[in-house]
Amino acid sequence: MKINELPGSQATYKLNAGEGKRYVFENQLATVIARQEDIGFPMAGAILTGAKGAKFPVHVHAKSHEALYVVEGSFSLVLGDEHFLLSPGDYVNIPAGTKHGFRYMSHRGKLISWTFDGHANDIYAALGEPFKGTVFRETDEQVDWAGAGDAADTTFIPHSSSGAREYSEPCRTAPEGPVPFVLASSEGERMIAADQLYTLMGNQSHSNGVFISIMNDGLAGPPIPRHFHERVSETFYVLTGALEMFVDGEMTTLYPGDFLHIPPRAVHAFQIVGHNTRFLGFITPGLFEPFFRYLCEPFEGYVCPIPPPPFKFDRVLQHLGELDLRLVGGKPPGV
Repeated sequence: MKINELPGSQATYKLNAGEGKRYVFENQLATVIARQEDIGFPMAGAILTGAKGAKFPVHVHAKSHEALYVVEGSFSLVLGDEHFLLSPGDYVNIPAGTKHGFRYMSHRGKLISWTFDGHANDIYAALGEPFKGTVFRETDEQVDWAGAGDAADTTFIPHSSSGAREYSEPCRTAPEGPVPFVLASSEGERMIAADQLYTLMGNQSHSNGVFISIMNDGLAGPPIPRHFHERVSETFYVLTGALEMFVDGEMTTLYPGDFLHIPPRAVHAFQIVGHNTRFLGFITPGLFEPFFRYLCEPFEGYVCPIPPPPFKFDRVLQHLGELDLRLVGGKPPGV
């Protein structure tokens, strides 16, 4: 497993917090944590940080589908014909062709951007310059936004930001289909499996099956079974707590800000070892969504119950033939 290095071809790799390909432009820093060549799918990710007042002007992607997740700070977002005030935990679905842009409304804001299809993630290298630091610069320097977009499936469009505006409310239940929406923090389809709470923020319908996005909140507990996938590629980004991972014979621990990619056929498992651990996953293609519905029960709450319900894996085993899941070793606990 490669550590703190983008592999350049489909591989298992881990980046510690702040690592990746860093590009600085104006008073923002983009840390690219995944490129299509690293994932082996048309999927790429970056961590964006910036100063209060920094902006990413309104633009559209002709081919790229983008998803945003706010980690820290607040942002003013243009999405289609609406404006939203984003706060930590909010999730944004942006299908190709959707007008969008944002401004940092607080100091040291941070968000995660994942793009699928197209080459929109190339915009950071086109806009900025390679940077060794891990914090953006405070500067008045300007970049050529329009010129940079030509090579990165990004077209910047004129947009007036003058005058007072009314912010729309994020939704609590995501609409079905490949439509733009903002999902409020901790909202989405919530499901429980023993001591782990899964929140499905982006389902297959939102991207025509290209990917799903899911939040996992869990308590320190036993490991999940070792397994691999024939087609599915998984990513893990830890927000709080600690996650111990087994990948292809190696053990590693992920802490807040750490990122791990697991490609198809890599044998893996994880164990939550930090109290109140939360991690974000983007999984492509989205065909793995039924696994969570077989594993879990619908849940109305927002935190894991104490004591947790028993772990049930029987329905997964009953439907194993239709899932891209291959177990390694003996039966899972509780079966």
